[in-house]
Amino acid sequence: MAKSVLTLCACALAAYALADIAHETVGHGGMCALLGGKIVYVSTTFEDCSIRSRIVDGAGPCAGIAAALLCWLWLHVFPPAGRVARAFLCLGFAFAAFWNFGYLIKSGLTDQGDWAFVIAGLTPPLLWRAAIAITGAASYWLSIRLLAALLARHLASAEPSALKPLAFTLIAYLAAAALASIAAFFDPRGPGTILHDALPSSLGAIGLPLAGWFLQRSNPALRLAVPASPAWIIAGAAAAVAFVAVLGPGLRF
Repeated sequence: MAKSVLTLCACALAAYALADIAHETVGHGGMCALLGGKIVYVSTTFEDCSIRSRIVDGAGPCAGIAAALLCWLWLHVFPPAGRVARAFLCLGFAFAAFWNFGYLIKSGLTDQGDWAFVIAGLTPPLLWRAAIAITGAASYWLSIRLLAALLARHLASAEPSALKPLAFTLIAYLAAAALASIAAFFDPRGPGTILHDALPSSLGAIGLPLAGWFLQRSNPALRLAVPASPAWIIAGAAAAVAFVAVLGPGLRF
């Protein structure tokens, strides 16, 4: 059972790294380059572009949502034969969807973050903030339901070592939060980045254990599991180390 849990943690680490890179590096950084700007700095929690643009600000969460949709489509159209690969895609969908739809809610409620920059100056401001918050909440709830269906379809198991859905999803959730915090500790802006940026992004994926709770409540007999895979454990650990070592302190260009 221990190796199965390690495999689950490895999938969670790799999936969270994927969601983070899609948002910060590919989304913000990629759009900055496409618009002719210079990527000044990029880390696990921040990207600095030489130009200021609503398009660059919105590209991060849009890229994250696109990554979530790609994971969902992959599972529906060409689901991998291996259950561990399917777990990786389920968690990739979860972290990318909940982070970026959660950002809509955060920006609407606090007037901070990427979506707040996108709607800055639009009038009436309270209407725009309400619109993105409501859109985020609806999308977040839909993502919980979609994730619950994915988990039940692709990861249900009758193995003795299989976990209850809440325990399964909570382990993955905490593994991702740990990775985000460790990487942010090395951010040159200071350890406060852990509280201000890393934890809100990772813990914003509370929809993951909520999906597990929903499954457990609706189907008490359901159990979820991934088989032990040394290859995935090594790959997940390598992805986590690279994520912390390279993007933790950030890259300056």
